Amino acid sequence: MLFVTIKQNFIHVGIACLVAILVAYKRYGLAFILTAGATIGLTDAISHYILKDGIARLRPCHVLPDLINTVNCSNSFSFPSNHAGNTFAAATLLSLCFRNTTLLAFSCALLVCFSRVYLKVHYPADVLAGAIFGGTMGYLGYKYIYRNILKYLQP
Repeated sequence: MLFVTIKQNFIHVGIACLVAILVAYKRYGLAFILTAGATIGLTDAISHYILKDGIARLRPCHVLPDLINTVNCSNSFSFPSNHAGNTFAAATLLSLCFRNTTLLAFSCALLVCFSRVYLKVHYPADVLAGAIFGGTMGYLGYKYIYRNILKYLQP
C-alpha cells in the first residue's frame, strides 16, 4: 500500500499516459490535459488551503499515538484527504472525457483512497469527503473548463 500512496512512483507512468492521450486523441487530448491541470490544481489548493486549514482536524497518527505507522505522519491537517480529492477529480474528468476509461480510472482512485486509510494517515470520513469533493470538482472542470477549451480549439 505504501507504493500506491507515494506520488513520485507514478511520474513516468503519468508522463507516458499524457503522451498517449495526446497522440491518440489530438485536440481532445490537449483539452483534457489542460483541463486536468487546472481542475486538479484547483482541487488541491481549495482542499489544502481552505478546507483543511479551516476545519483543522488532526490526523489519526497524531490523535492515536499508539498506532504503528508504516509512513511518516504529516504535519498537515487530515480533513479532507487531498490524495482522495485529486485522484477522484482526475478519475471523474477522465471518465467524462473518455468514456472507455471509467472502470480503470475509478479503480485507481479507490485504491489510493484505501491506501490512505490503510496507512493510518486518514480517517475513512477524510477520504470519503475528499472523494466527494474531488468528484464534484472533476464534474465542474468537465462542464465549465473542458467544453470551453474544446470550443477554443475547434479547427
